[in-house]
Amino acid sequence: MAGRLRFALGLSPIIVLLAAVTAAAAPPAIESLKQAVGQRGTTFELAMTGARLNDPQELLIDAPGLTVKKLSAANENEAVATIEASADCRLGEFAFRLRTNGGASEVRTFQISPYPIVAEKEPNDKPAEAQAIPANSTIAATMESAGIDHFSVALKKGQRLSAEVVGVRLGAELIDTALVVYGPDGKKLATADDTPLFRQDPFLSLLAPVDGTYVVAVHECNFGGSDTSRYLLHLGTFCRPSGVFPAGGQVGTKLEVALLGEAAGDVKTSIDLPKSAEGYSFYPAEGGTPSPTAQPFRLSPFPNVLESAEKNAVVSDWPVAFNGTIAKVGERDEFRFRAKQGDVIDIAAFAFRIGSPLDPVVTLLDGNLRELASNDDGETHDSHLRVPIPADGEYVVRVADKRKQAGPNFLYRIELTQPQSGVTIFAPGPLRKTQERQVITVPRGGRICTYLGVRRDGCSGPVKIAAGELPKGVKLTHTDLQADEYLLPVVFEADSDAPLSGKLVSITGTCSDGQKTAIGGFQHGIVLVSGPGDSALHRVELSKLAVVVVDSAPYSVSLKAPKAVLTARGSIDVTIRVQRAKDFAEAVDVHMVSLPPGVEAPAVIPIAADKSEATVRLTAQAFADVGRWPLFAEVRPARAQRGDRDPLSVGNNGLGTPAPGTGGGRRRRGGSSAGLPSVSSELLMIDIGEASFRGRMAPVIVEAGKAVSVAFELTGLPAGESFVAKLDGLPPRATSKPAKYTPGSKSIEFTIATEATTPAGDHDSLVCEFTGTVDGQAIVYRVGAGSKLKVVAQGAVGATKDGKPLSPLEALREAEKNK
Repeated sequence: MAGRLRFALGLSPIIVLLAAVTAAAAPPAIESLKQAVGQRGTTFELAMTGARLNDPQELLIDAPGLTVKKLSAANENEAVATIEASADCRLGEFAFRLRTNGGASEVRTFQISPYPIVAEKEPNDKPAEAQAIPANSTIAATMESAGIDHFSVALKKGQRLSAEVVGVRLGAELIDTALVVYGPDGKKLATADDTPLFRQDPFLSLLAPVDGTYVVAVHECNFGGSDTSRYLLHLGTFCRPSGVFPAGGQVGTKLEVALLGEAAGDVKTSIDLPKSAEGYSFYPAEGGTPSPTAQPFRLSPFPNVLESAEKNAVVSDWPVAFNGTIAKVGERDEFRFRAKQGDVIDIAAFAFRIGSPLDPVVTLLDGNLRELASNDDGETHDSHLRVPIPADGEYVVRVADKRKQAGPNFLYRIELTQPQSGVTIFAPGPLRKTQERQVITVPRGGRICTYLGVRRDGCSGPVKIAAGELPKGVKLTHTDLQADEYLLPVVFEADSDAPLSGKLVSITGTCSDGQKTAIGGFQHGIVLVSGPGDSALHRVELSKLAVVVVDSAPYSVSLKAPKAVLTARGSIDVTIRVQRAKDFAEAVDVHMVSLPPGVEAPAVIPIAADKSEATVRLTAQAFADVGRWPLFAEVRPARAQRGDRDPLSVGNNGLGTPAPGTGGGRRRRGGSSAGLPSVSSELLMIDIGEASFRGRMAPVIVEAGKAVSVAFELTGLPAGESFVAKLDGLPPRATSKPAKYTPGSKSIEFTIATEATTPAGDHDSLVCEFTGTVDGQAIVYRVGAGSKLKVVAQGAVGATKDGKPLSPLEALREAEKNK
């Protein structure tokens, strides 16, 4: 049998033993950050509100330049981290999790600004109440419902005024803000709402026409908001371009760029690009004050080519980056390059990803301008092509806007590169755009089975997974992924004396297919603010997996490995055993987390408080994949059922809990077991194969109200003992008694009895179900699927006495005989 996943596992029962039980707590939940910003080169406080925050242990954060000096809790709902940001700490967004002894929180983010932080002061709802702000400050504010916040800054004539909101980019909630600027005379000078560069976060820049005090107003576009709708406002004289041309350059070179959309017009400046792209962010500066947030900018190991006024004049080699602007409606830019037969080129457009309003369509043509390939959208609105070159010669890349729009900010960058081989590891979640199961929480003395997803680029072989430094006492097993799989079940296991701790762990994958080897790491996107459909308004990319150790769970689960092969259309029983600690006497739920494709089982297997064992039946559909597949289960405290909460339900004492003696046994919400972690069984492998025997039944016709005998012919014969066979899939009001199978028999007979009201017609869903045991293992085989039974109306002609269909000649003779 060809196995898809192979592990060195025996088929003996799994035993999971746990250490002494201690009281467990649920992981913390951070609902909001009071002031999610700090200034570089200072020490600041990060105030967190939420639930279960009274036991803060550490911030899990991968950020050189940041040091957590103190972490404390005022109560269960509030915790404060004192953080020191070094003078050379990078600017921008930082993702973190709060770890307590109960686990780790979801991902939250805060910002590091180059400017001093000013807290909003109320009242500031009217222009006359505008809060005075020193130029080049970052204001931490809250957008209350139907509110308008006003801030003022003093400027000289000709001085630049820039304002930028960080709302959605705080990653807390969807807050769609707008900006309005009023002059010293109270007249409106400028407004800004959504922008291509920062989407829902607006910005604007203008020159002060006169000396005086200018007022900047911020409001939610629909005048919504709440006491948790927080945002930052960068306000001052800083440089804030809407675009940069070119939007990238070659590492280790000096590049002249144009800052577009500046208040005083486009500004040209030179930048020295680093020798490595790693960790580089571009903060435009003009007049000595940098932008508060980074400008999208690409660093590449190959040279730039800028668009030329003379079409088709540029001829270059590749790899290369073509840079241009669709400035006029209907404009199409073209770049020529040389390539050789057999070259395979990745052609990637960057427009949406660099904050450009351009929706690019990229086309590859040969030297005679005959189209070879074209693309509109790739993984984003930006085009992507992978093209094999058919012959030596010149080729043309053409760029146009899909909507036939244009403008000075319709920038693009087209990179021509060789396809790169790589591996990306990620953490697949059960629900899209949520943070469910994104932290590996391992109880002391227990284990967690989970999946890691693997994406291969340019390599199709098996992948070996390796982990960096894990928390002390934790090990990772089952790390080999077959060539034709992308989900790898892995097991994290903690020693019984493992310290309560946590780490952000590097995960690497190595793919080798005999011709090439590709290596990659963990890269997982967390959606913080969801957009319509599958879109994400804001997300963060994580490069490490959070693994934490928590207190032991007071239960364990084991699976007894099946002794027989699960066959297509068949079923097999698996025994589940739960072991409880002495001080835990509650009901539990067992979830079959891992099921092979095409195999079904109940979503939840409840085990009552006075039980320690249950049987789950696995049923394979006809399309179930043959091979070896992983199987594991999770146990957790039972969820409260409706009957346990409904005061009108039978057996309820009116307090939302089962009355004594009613067999309830399930925990109340918020009861003693609230927050206890899930624990997995050990991972085992089960085999899915074809049935060892076959069955068939010749088509049968029966007159409604009568009975007919049918025979299932068997080949291969079932191996086992005590099999009982029954017909399944009969039409309504048709019955057949089970028949005991005699070992060695090549057929088995049934009598199908119908009633006068049994529906007439063709019924083609009959199947013969064999239920029995193999070496003491309960198993079900289903053979002869699709066997046909035809029911005809009373008095109709169509079958012999034994139910066999009449031939056309026999039917004619029978009809003449009955006249």
